[in-house]
Formats: sequence, structure tokens, C-alpha cells
Amino acid sequence: MFFLTRERQEVFNVAQTYPFEEEFDGEFEDHLYEYLTAYIDVLPQKFQTGMIERTLFGNDTLMKEFQEWCNVTIEQFITKSNAIYEEREAIVESFHSSAKTVFSQSLHDGEILNAEQQGNNFMLLLDMSNGFTVESMVQLVFHDAHIEGDLEGYYVYDELIKFEGRYALRVLSSFGSPYAECTIFFKDVTAKYLYRPAVYIEPGGVATWDDYVIALNLDDKHYIVKDTHFVEINMANISQSDNGIFAGGVLLGDTFEEARERIYCATYEDPYAHFSEPIPADELLSAMFDLDQNIRVRAFNTIFALGKDAAYIANDVLRKVDINTDENMYFNIIANHFNQLGCLEEDVKLKWHSE
Repeated sequence: MFFLTRERQEVFNVAQTYPFEEEFDGEFEDHLYEYLTAYIDVLPQKFQTGMIERTLFGNDTLMKEFQEWCNVTIEQFITKSNAIYEEREAIVESFHSSAKTVFSQSLHDGEILNAEQQGNNFMLLLDMSNGFTVESMVQLVFHDAHIEGDLEGYYVYDELIKFEGRYALRVLSSFGSPYAECTIFFKDVTAKYLYRPAVYIEPGGVATWDDYVIALNLDDKHYIVKDTHFVEINMANISQSDNGIFAGGVLLGDTFEEARERIYCATYEDPYAHFSEPIPADELLSAMFDLDQNIRVRAFNTIFALGKDAAYIANDVLRKVDINTDENMYFNIIANHFNQLGCLEEDVKLKWHSE
């Protein structure tokens, strides 16, 4: 039913460990033997003795066979993985809109905070802080569900299939190695999710609780995660004392750092949105050389967004720049861009493209 299994993933991991076309010394060879021997059971029989006795890399004939096995294994796995990804995309289109938002992204590296059967449903809570979704906390509820296997550590890989009007999700999870294998069978799935406030991701000069609260969007709803539930808190009723920081009657933490870690919001806030705020055209030339790096980035983005309309400014900027400056790389990008647009004047083109 599934292509993805613990054993197949381990076989792929072993195959891509070998450093093709790279020379390696005795120390790295010992490391390879040690690593590969840990997965001896998933290797083809003819390579096992060479791994155990540490003679494989010194046998040219066997090494060529091992390299070929690695190449074929990697190619077949990637081809199948691409097909699995395409099938997943198609299946996700039939999901509830909330779950579609989450499953259209990768849940890889989500920390499994809770995985629990609740009556006919199965609930999975993932901390995506170090993952690949814009959501920071994700709660998945699989309806009319049951599971086979275990979930532990971190959500690593998955495969989604649909059959007879139902779904099945195979998940490999791990604290590092080896993988745990779990399959969730379900009729439907819904999702709830929370985000981190922009100031959490890009605090700038915010270093105190009072400044942090001021930087929050108080028009949004804010939450903490308590006993696997998303609990709304009242940020308009904040108090701080020797006993800690409170939102209404809810203790957020004893310190600013603890309180900050607990707070999530309902709406995504782009922490880098300010970089897209345009600089007025009459300020753009000076902004390109501003001491504030944020203003320089905004100016850089603005001049690109304006394109040909900013050609006269781009030429003036490039005339002023010392071609040997430490930031030459950034101005060289501008020079190349406006040269491609056919907007560089001859003296500027000579300065930037004659060397």
C-alpha cells in the first residue's frame, strides 16, 4: 500500500551517505564504516561482510558494485518520492480548507508535543518553530481515525494515500535514529494553528516586557498552549508583579523571556514586511547610502520595484559608489540589473562593466 517504510528510508539514507567522486582519508573512512555498519541489516548481503570486516573500500570490484547500488537506489527513491509528492498535492485538494493550508506545506521537523487517541478521533500537536511552515503551532484532528504504530520525537517524512473514500497517512518520526513508523487511517482531517507575533521573530531593539506588549498587534487575538489546547488570553489586561506576568488571571511566566515564549497570535504577521515599504523617489538616492541598514534594504528593494522608472537614480547611485567598497557586491547587482534593462548610461556602464 505504501512505498514509504522505515527500512526503505534507511536504505536511501545509507545510499546517499557515500561521498561520490570525493577523496577521503582514513579517519573519514572509519566514520563511514561505523555509520554504515549501524544499518548493516538493510544493506544487500554481498556488501555486509565487507562492511563488518572493513574491507569494502579496498576492494575495487566490490566498490564499483556498491557505488552502482547506491546510484540506482538514490535514483529510484527520488523518482518515487516525486510521484508521492504529486499524489499528495492532488489528495490534499479534497481536504477541509484548514487542513489544506497545513498539508500544502511540509510538516518535516515538527516537534511532536502530543499524539493521542480521543474517542473516534486522533489528535496530533506539532511545534513547528524549527520546521518549514509559517504556522508555529499546529493541531491536527483526524476524524473517525485509528492508528497503527508509534509517533515520537520529530515528524520527519510522510506519505499520503486515498482509498475507498478514506485516507491513510504514513509517518516516519524520530528522536534522531532509528525511525518510528506510524500509519493514521482517517475519514477527514481538520486543523487549527497559531503564529508567532512578528516582534517575536524580529525583536529589533525590544528587550523588555513593556516594549514587547507595545509591539504586539492588540487588534489580533492572542493565545497560549495549555494542556494541548489553544487558550485565548486577554492582552488588554496585562499585569506584572514580583509573582510573575499575567494576562487576566493567566500566568504567562515569571520573566519576560518565559512570557514571550508562551504567546502566539491568530493571524500571520510578516516580520520582514517593513523591508517592502517603498522609499519616496526623492529620498531614494540618499537612502541607498543611509547608515541604517534597514533603510538601505528598503531602498534596494524600491529601486528594483521601480525598474526603468528609477534608471536615473540608479545611474546617479552607481556613479557615487567606490567600486572597491565592501558593499560593492550589492551595487554590482544593481549595475547588472539596470544594464539588462538597457538603462545604464555609457560612463556608468564603462565604470562597472569594463573590468
